[in-house]
Amino acid sequence: MKLRWSILILITTLILGACMPQATPTPSTTEAEPTPVIDAGVNASAVVVPLDVVELAYTTVGRVKSVEVKVGDEVTAGQALVQLDTAILDAQVIEAEFNVQALQSQLDKLTRNIATERDRDIARANLEAGKAKLDSIKAQLANTTLITPISGTVTAVDISVGETATPGRILITVADISAFRVETTDLSEVDVPQVKIGQTATVYIEALDREITGKVIEIDQQSQTIGGDVVFKVTIELDEQPEGLRWGMSAEVTLEE
Repeated sequence: MKLRWSILILITTLILGACMPQATPTPSTTEAEPTPVIDAGVNASAVVVPLDVVELAYTTVGRVKSVEVKVGDEVTAGQALVQLDTAILDAQVIEAEFNVQALQSQLDKLTRNIATERDRDIARANLEAGKAKLDSIKAQLANTTLITPISGTVTAVDISVGETATPGRILITVADISAFRVETTDLSEVDVPQVKIGQTATVYIEALDREITGKVIEIDQQSQTIGGDVVFKVTIELDEQPEGLRWGMSAEVTLEE
């Protein structure tokens, strides 16, 4: 009998315990700490470039008489590189000089003799026009010699004797490859405000698997659009010139904050 009552009491206790509401756990008041953001500076792709480079072309048409240089030659500022045939212009100079002399004689004759002021004015105007034509031909003659404005190495020659040079066609490229710099190629308009002249840079040259330090020496004032992106060119002077560094090598630049 006692055993039956003990079993009934145990069952009742279990049923009542199951029906009672469970205690709601107290939420933690500890806030999650924010993940720290590590500022790695401004990164950009870049390319190795010479200290200076010029692409030389004529502003006039002419047949090439001589090419004085070849790729690899060292040249100095003011040196003649290409010469056009001047036979036609030489003849035009002689003709224009003769015409100026004749016009001058005509004006002198009108001045000595009785002539109207109108006749003398016309003669003076003709003389000035003749002199202007002579000066123009002489200027064309001077432009038949292609001269380098910088000292450096001839890196490209795209003309041969007998060919016709046309205005704007690049014939000779001269570069100062005594040292190299790097220029960024994809620095975005968002990042460029963070870049300053004199800022320290780390340059990784992929082909040499080497890092070089440097500093920003120039920031373009005008943007370029490349592949639909607005970018700014930044030039970096290198602190050293490692062996094997070549024009056109790829680089990665990190500009420190």
